[in-house]
Amino acid sequence: MGINIQNNHLYQYSGLTSQSSRSIKSKQPSFSGAGNIQRLTHMNIGMMPQGFIGHVSLQNVTKGTEEFVKVFKNFDCGNERYFLKDNNNEIIGEVLTKINKYLNYDKYLYKDDPSHVLVDDLRNYSNPDTPFWNKKLDCYKGVGTRLLQIAQRRSDEARCVGNIRLNSMPEARPFYVGKIGMVQDPNNPFSGMLIIPPDKKEPLSRMYGGL
Repeated sequence: MGINIQNNHLYQYSGLTSQSSRSIKSKQPSFSGAGNIQRLTHMNIGMMPQGFIGHVSLQNVTKGTEEFVKVFKNFDCGNERYFLKDNNNEIIGEVLTKINKYLNYDKYLYKDDPSHVLVDDLRNYSNPDTPFWNKKLDCYKGVGTRLLQIAQRRSDEARCVGNIRLNSMPEARPFYVGKIGMVQDPNNPFSGMLIIPPDKKEPLSRMYGGL
């Protein structure tokens, strides 16, 4: 599914996933060969059908443990929405990704390829410091980072050179700028949009051991 805008050849792609459930908790989780754990490490996320696609590890701050949580993927109006679910199938985080691939672009306006994944609706329901907090949930560390890593992987898969772009809420801006290393979009300095600079792409992909 795609949208083709003739002037700049903007294509928006969308990807799928499948559905299942499994999460393993331990103080020292094994990141390879741990029973039925299916990690996203070598997976082409865009080729997965809608539903359950695998697991990512998160630190459960409430219990002081590491857990594998489930990742689900859904279509959303031609885009892709990803969910992280705990062992009780409660949603602890989600993100909407929109793939914007520019086949032809104005070289005078853009020094580098402006193709990117637009990150929208990134929400962490387990963090009491966010407006989306769900009091029923344990507090997890790394939810936002994992969701950004998924968006970054989709950017690589869609040949958007790992570029991600987002418009942050004011309270979340310190996380994106300080922790992730995102900067104001130099091509649109008054838009409020943040981008990931080239030297921060690999560090983001390796945070918490990577996907």
